[in-house]
Amino acid sequence: MYTYTRADFSATPGARHPTYHSVGLMADYLLSKRTDVDLQGMYQHVGGDATGSILDAAYVAGAENVSFNRSQLLLRAGVRHFF
Repeated sequence: MYTYTRADFSATPGARHPTYHSVGLMADYLLSKRTDVDLQGMYQHVGGDATGSILDAAYVAGAENVSFNRSQLLLRAGVRHFF
């Protein structure tokens, strides 16, 4: 999936327009009839105008905190077994 978001930030003189590009992928692989593994990844990059606020940092929902820069990558792997 890909998501593009253009924001309007007008708390300072002159409107600023940061843009957010997010890409997410998910894969699932069956190891057996009752067991599978999955991998999920999410990447976000903030472009456009700098606002001088927290909106300049990337933040992917589910992350513990915002990124220290304009990009953030999250990866998750899991194993599931049905009893």
